[in-house]
Formats: sequence, structure tokens, C-alpha cells
Amino acid sequence: MKRILLSLAVVVGIVASFILFLPKQPAKEASTEQLTFATIESNIENGAKLYDVRTAEEYKTSHFKGAINWSLQDMEAGTLPDIAKSTKIYVYCRSGNRSAQATTILKQAGFDYVTDLGGLGAVEAIGGELAAR
Repeated sequence: MKRILLSLAVVVGIVASFILFLPKQPAKEASTEQLTFATIESNIENGAKLYDVRTAEEYKTSHFKGAINWSLQDMEAGTLPDIAKSTKIYVYCRSGNRSAQATTILKQAGFDYVTDLGGLGAVEAIGGELAAR
């Protein structure tokens, strides 16, 4: 009986050691780090892309610094950016609806790092300033 209890204690100790000393999964940066427009601008300087997925008319009215107009309509028609699939991409629109659709299209096309910034108000909330063209 003592052998069984001793064996059980050893097994429990080994299992507990594995649980305690296994490396923990790192938290995803996006969930712990607040994204700012300054970070996006820095990433653009290093090759990232910021796409305004509104219509050309909306883009001409105003857009954020560094933004390129690539409308959702063009994406739906199959015209996608000619960039590496590993390029960081940020997308925004007026309300967040079209940016969500564009994000889905880009991810389905194999782009690895697509961030949906949402609507104009959400981008302004992280420090973006609309500028007339």
C-alpha cells in the first residue's frame, strides 16, 4: 500500500513539475498593446500600407496622412494590392463596415497582417487627423 501511495505521489509531482515549468504562451501584442496612429505612421515609413477603402470621391474630400485610396469596390472586383503578402496592412472606411469587408477579402487573398482600424472616428480616437487633399 505504501508503494502505491509513494508511486502516486511521484507521478503527481512529475505532472505538477511539467505544468509549473512549461513555457507560457506569450500574449498577443495586439491585445496588450494600444495601437496608436503614430505607430501606424512609423510602420508606413517601414513599408506598411494604410488603405482608405472608401470611394475615390470620399477619399478626395479628406483622408488620413499616408493613406492610399483602394476602394472596397475595386477589391470586390478582384483588384488587389501588388505587394508582398507579409506586408502590414491597415484599412479604414467611414463607419467600419467596408473596412471589415476589405479585411476579409485581403485575408482570404493570403495577406498575413491585416488590421481593420474601423471607421473615421475610431482612427481619430487613436490619434489620426483627417486632412483635406
